[in-house]
Amino acid sequence: MKTVLHTVKCGESLADLAAKFHTTAAAIAVRNNLKGEIFEGLKLIIEEQAAFGYTVRPFDTIDSIAKKFGVTSERLKTLNMTDAVFVGQRILIPSEKE
Repeated sequence: MKTVLHTVKCGESLADLAAKFHTTAAAIAVRNNLKGEIFEGLKLIIEEQAAFGYTVRPFDTIDSIAKKFGVTSERLKTLNMTDAVFVGQRILIPSEKE
């Protein structure tokens, strides 16, 4: 994991930054104690993850996805800041195995 100090540019959203830095919007918000919208010029600390995206399919669970990619369920929950997944949700999968 690499920590980056990023200055928000005009038109950027938390979702844009999350995709760019392979993390989640929720993780950026929590790390920076954000309570509302971001704005141009705001400095954010972003923890870039060594991860790739995965779209949840029917019958997927945190446990089945973790098993499929060789990571722990707890690691998936922590990285994605969720205890459950839903079909169509985009989640991050750590690139490095445990």
